[in-house]
Amino acid sequence: MVNWILVGCGDISNKRVAPAIKNQPQSRLAAVVSPYTDELDGFAQKHGILKKYLSIEEALEDKETDAVYIATPVFLHHELALSALKKGKHVLVEKPMAMTVEQCEELVSESERQNLRLGVAYYRRFFPKLNEVKRILQEGIIGDVIQARIMYHTWYGPVKDDSKAWRVVKKRSGGGPLWDMGCHKFDMLVYLLGMPKTVCGVMNTITHSYEVEDSCSTLMEMDNGAQVLASFNWNSKVWSDEFEILGTEGKITMKPCDSDNLELQLNPKNLKGMGRESTTVTIPNHNNVHYPLIDDFARAVEEGRQPLVSGTEGYKTNRILAAIEESAITGKRIIL
Repeated sequence: MVNWILVGCGDISNKRVAPAIKNQPQSRLAAVVSPYTDELDGFAQKHGILKKYLSIEEALEDKETDAVYIATPVFLHHELALSALKKGKHVLVEKPMAMTVEQCEELVSESERQNLRLGVAYYRRFFPKLNEVKRILQEGIIGDVIQARIMYHTWYGPVKDDSKAWRVVKKRSGGGPLWDMGCHKFDMLVYLLGMPKTVCGVMNTITHSYEVEDSCSTLMEMDNGAQVLASFNWNSKVWSDEFEILGTEGKITMKPCDSDNLELQLNPKNLKGMGRESTTVTIPNHNNVHYPLIDDFARAVEEGRQPLVSGTEGYKTNRILAAIEESAITGKRIIL
């Protein structure tokens, strides 16, 4: 059994992480950590957790635990993950894994030194339709990839007493929609197409008064010359979540990206290169999208292998985020 410590009692922990750990057959939710007594007591009672700790230091002394899930604001990820690794615990941390690339490198190095598993909670890699997209790409069904287009926009203006308002404080969140949602999309991009070789970015706060950006756009170039156009906004009341991959022979569309739907468009030869042949399939996600993530990590611990989204993989997304921010500040194209 993998005996887990869950750090943080927010929405993600309550709705997804705790149920996923409890339902994974090789896992046991042994302990929970929160500095807030009322929150800690209520969470532990709801999920049947016997051990409650007000500090990570106290929790990490528990010799009966093996792994730590860190579900806190981003600025705490590095400190908590490093402490857990140094105490000999496997670590699965929410996204992004840390605030800087240097912090990511330190976590990866420590996990390797201790021979411990380090994972990042990019749960979208486990969407069944994403594996179908990967198969389509690998088999060359849409030809050579020439462009990818990513678009996410919504409205986010936190009201007073919003428990998630830390997301608009840069020193706590790292950034706005680029860090909050862009990191997920870039992890998908890396999984499907690999790392970009160059990055250009523009970031602005156009509509809101908070300090993080509410608008970000980026143009990236892949190794084969394919271009990636991505934009993320928190200042549109028209919601959209789109991911398209265009090839010389067809196009893959995930719209909404997080839905069960996948559309494949091909150029039918019987129309002499003109027209559209479209197939739409529905490939359902798990009813708890964190379950496959937890399941893979627990099995990775038991089998002594790396999880699908290892620290090394999660670090790649941080490199992209840092390059976009550097480009936005300097006005230069950044080589990765």
